[in-house]
Amino acid sequence: MLTMVIADDEDMVREGLSLILPWKDYGIEIVGLADNGKDAYELCSVLKPDILCTDIRMPMMDGLEVAQRLQEDNSATRVILISGVQDFEYAKTALSLEAEAYVLKPVKIPELLEVVQKVSTSIQLERSQAQMTERLHRQLRESMPVLRERLLIQLISRDFASEHEAAEKAAYYGIELLPGEVMTVGLLQLDDYKKTFETYNEENKQLLFFALLNVVSELLAAANAGFAFANTLENELVILFKGSSLQGSKPMQLCEEIIACVGQFVKVSVSIGLGSPVTGLLQLSRSYSEADSAIRYTFFSGKGSVVTIDDLGQNLETHEHYRQVYQIENQMLTLLKLGDSKGVQTLADRMFDQVILPSLKVEQVHNLCTEFVFHLARTVHELDESFDAITGMSLNVVLGHIEDTVDSGSLRRFILELLGGMSSYFFHKHHSKNQKVAQKIKTYIDQHYMENITIQQLAEIVFLSPTYMCQIYKKENNETIIEYLTKVRVDRAMELMKSPDLKLFEIAEMVGFENATYFTTVFKKLTGVLPGKYRETL
Repeated sequence: MLTMVIADDEDMVREGLSLILPWKDYGIEIVGLADNGKDAYELCSVLKPDILCTDIRMPMMDGLEVAQRLQEDNSATRVILISGVQDFEYAKTALSLEAEAYVLKPVKIPELLEVVQKVSTSIQLERSQAQMTERLHRQLRESMPVLRERLLIQLISRDFASEHEAAEKAAYYGIELLPGEVMTVGLLQLDDYKKTFETYNEENKQLLFFALLNVVSELLAAANAGFAFANTLENELVILFKGSSLQGSKPMQLCEEIIACVGQFVKVSVSIGLGSPVTGLLQLSRSYSEADSAIRYTFFSGKGSVVTIDDLGQNLETHEHYRQVYQIENQMLTLLKLGDSKGVQTLADRMFDQVILPSLKVEQVHNLCTEFVFHLARTVHELDESFDAITGMSLNVVLGHIEDTVDSGSLRRFILELLGGMSSYFFHKHHSKNQKVAQKIKTYIDQHYMENITIQQLAEIVFLSPTYMCQIYKKENNETIIEYLTKVRVDRAMELMKSPDLKLFEIAEMVGFENATYFTTVFKKLTGVLPGKYRETL
C-alpha cells in the first residue's frame, strides 16, 4: 500500500480529492491533508509519503517551493502538481523540478486517477528493481565462499587466458594470490578411500571431508603457509602452499605435520602429492597436474607418505604421457557422469590420437586401458549404479576383452562403444530426473499460486540450489519459473472475473498479487488489455 498527502488551500477541493475515490482499492492510503504549503512540506518531512498531490498556488509556501524543498532534502516523495490553466508557465518550472505530472483544474477524476496510477506503477517498479538489486547483492555475498572455491578450481584447471584476468578475479574474490608469488600445489587423498567409506552414508562422507579441511586449514593458517579447498573430484583436497612456507624443506615438514594431525584428530590415514613451485597464477595448473601424478605413486611409497614430482624417478617422456592420460581421464569421468556423450567422444579420441597410440608400447596401452576401465567401474560404484547393468558385461569380461585385443583399431572401437553406452545411460537418467523436478515445481505452483511463493522455497522443495533449479526448469520448459507462476495467476484471475460479485482488487489478492496496481500492470502486459476491459467482454 502506497501513501499520499493531499495539499490544497480550498477546503472543498482538498476534502473532495481525499473522498471522491476509494483510494485503498487502488493501493493508495491518504495519510495527511494540508491547507498550505508550509504544512504540506512539514507533513512530507515527517510522514515521508510516497506521493504528494499539491496545488501550485497556496499560502505560506507554494507547491513549486514545496517540490523544490523536497528535492533539496533528497526526498523520495513523488510530486503531482495541480493548478489552473493560467499557471501553465509554472508547469515548465515543475518539469525542471522533476515533478511527476501536472493536472489542470477543474480536476477530472479519470485524469487524476490515471496520473496517480502511473506514478504508483513507477514507484512499484523502482522498488521492485531496488529489492532485486539488493537481493542479488545479498546472494552474491552469501555465495562468496562457493565462488572463491570455484575460482580456485578454475585456476588449477587452466581456465584463464591471461595472468591479468586471473589476478583480477582472485583480488575480487578476496583470494590473496599475488602475481609472481612462488606457489606450490599439494594434493591430499585418503589412503583407504573405498574401505573407509564402505559403511558411510553421504552425510558422514561430507562430515569427514569437512573435518579434514578444517584440520588442514587450521594448520596452514597457524603457519601462515597458504590455504586448502575441496576439488570437485571425490577424495581430493587441494593445498596451496605459498610465501615463506616454500623455503628449504618446509613444505615437506608441513605435509608431514598435516598427515600426523589428521591421523590424530580425524583418525584416518592420508598421503600428499606435491608439484613443483611455480611463479604465476596460470602455472598453478601445471603444479596441480604434477601433484596429481605424484599422489598416484603412493602405491609404492606406502600409506601416510609425501611424494614430490621429483621423487618419481620415471623417464620424463613416459611420465608425461601417463600424466596426460590421467588428466584426460579425470575430465572424461566428469563428462560421463553428466551424460555428455559428445564431450566424452572428443576426449576419448584425443586420448588415443595424441597420447596413447603415437609412442607407447603395446603393454603400456593395455595397462592404461585396463586402469581406465577400473576407474570407470569405481566411478559407477560410487554413484550407486551397477557397472554390469549399464554395460551389459561384467568387469572381468571387459578386462579380458582388452587383454585379448591384438590391434589398436579394435581396442579403440571397443573403448568408444563402452563409453558411448555409459554416456547414453547417464544422459537419459539426468533428463528423466530433470523432467520430474520441473513437473514437481509446476504442480506446487498450480496448488499454491495464491500464496507468496519464492524461488528459495521451491529450491528447498526439490532439494536443489536456486540457480541450478532455475536452469533445469528453463531448459525443460523454455520459460522461467516466474513466467509460469505469473501465467497461472493471470489464468486463474480470468476465471474469477466471470463472477460479477468479486471486485478486481479482491481477485488480485485471491490469486497472489500484492496489490491491484501491480496486478493491473501484469495483466495488461500478459493479455494486452486492462482487467476491466477484459471483464466487459465476458
